[in-house]
Amino acid sequence: MKKILLIIGLIGSLSFAGQNVIEIRGGYDLSSTTSFDKDIYSEYDLDKFVENGFHFGVEYRREILTNFQIGAGLEYRKSDMDQPGNRRVYSENIDYSYDSDSLNSIPVYITARYNFRNFTSITPYVKANLGYSINSGDTNVKLNNMYSGKLVEEYNSKMKDKIYYGIGVGIEYKNFLVDLTYDITQSEAEEKIYNYEDKEGFNNDYDFDIKKLTLSFGYQFNF
Repeated sequence: MKKILLIIGLIGSLSFAGQNVIEIRGGYDLSSTTSFDKDIYSEYDLDKFVENGFHFGVEYRREILTNFQIGAGLEYRKSDMDQPGNRRVYSENIDYSYDSDSLNSIPVYITARYNFRNFTSITPYVKANLGYSINSGDTNVKLNNMYSGKLVEEYNSKMKDKIYYGIGVGIEYKNFLVDLTYDITQSEAEEKIYNYEDKEGFNNDYDFDIKKLTLSFGYQFNF
């Protein structure tokens, strides 16, 4: 929360000066890769655990030096979480069933942009973002006895907040813009495991990074 208030304060302090820009944007992921800090479901390829999704957001910037802008923004991102399909393991006499929500993320970030202005109406630019991502979404794995149907064990994971950062390139034409951004959203899953036969439970947390290449379209207002 302190990180979010700091970014909001930055927006307020910058907005008293001139040369302000408000940008609205939206887009879709061209690729999405997930990397875990430890093996979970090691027999499966979970690179695509977080699938391609969409986003939209708003950004405020101010030019503090010639062609150089700083500011802050926030986005809403939504992606499905893909888990291994339901399966039956005869050697364990267990049916595995998987379920998950969508992953919802709200990155709140500071940004820096450099515009390569020239004698044409097309302005290329580069940018960098750094902030904090508010993440939500749950996953569930149930292990049932394949003969009795009785629930043997259950795994519940809840996504937690962490750091967000990215770099990108784009072009602006008469206040319209299009850009490509490579960004990483860090997340932590708080996993709670309960064994119904032994009547005991424990926790197992793990970290993972969501790496995305995102195509965005937007429009900016100058004031």
